[in-house]
Amino acid sequence: MAEKDPAESGRRLHVTTLLVASRRSLDNALTELGFVEHDGRLAFLTCSHEEDCDDMFALITELSSRGESWELQSRIDAEPGRAIYQSFARYRPVEAVDAAVEEEPEPEASETPLYDVETAEGLQALKRILKRIEPADAFAMIRPGRDGRATARILRRGSRRLLAAATAADESTLRGVIREILPNVMLDVAMKPPG
Repeated sequence: MAEKDPAESGRRLHVTTLLVASRRSLDNALTELGFVEHDGRLAFLTCSHEEDCDDMFALITELSSRGESWELQSRIDAEPGRAIYQSFARYRPVEAVDAAVEEEPEPEASETPLYDVETAEGLQALKRILKRIEPADAFAMIRPGRDGRATARILRRGSRRLLAAATAADESTLRGVIREILPNVMLDVAMKPPG
């Protein structure tokens, strides 16, 4: 009997997953990969738009071989306005919460332009703006959009003033573009249910 394609037996959902551990243990494990700051700890971010999870599995292997604690947190975008938040940690039971998600308003056109990084013009305009920013002074919030595209907001630390906004087909494309321009910028991800 032939195996069914997962898409035939059910609906594919977008999943974002964080590998969360102490700053020391992740610094010691691998330093050249894409880390984000999450709840005062460092985390490695991947999502269903990535081609594979080899880097995450390499990190888990390295952390486990050192006897370090780690946790996987996932956000599964079930439908517009709803997400399933899942946590899997070494010394806790697996947990999941199906919750309403507060929709973040799209950037207003008058507030700041939304640059499409998949066009040459949009990419060059974003590069011009971000080249003037010190990575330590900013962070990027990347979220799936209502129209199936992802949106990034680059904000000033402290004041949370919007510096730039960008869009692309998916989050991994945005992360790659932003990290290319601002290599050490921290990314903010929404991985906990509201409330």
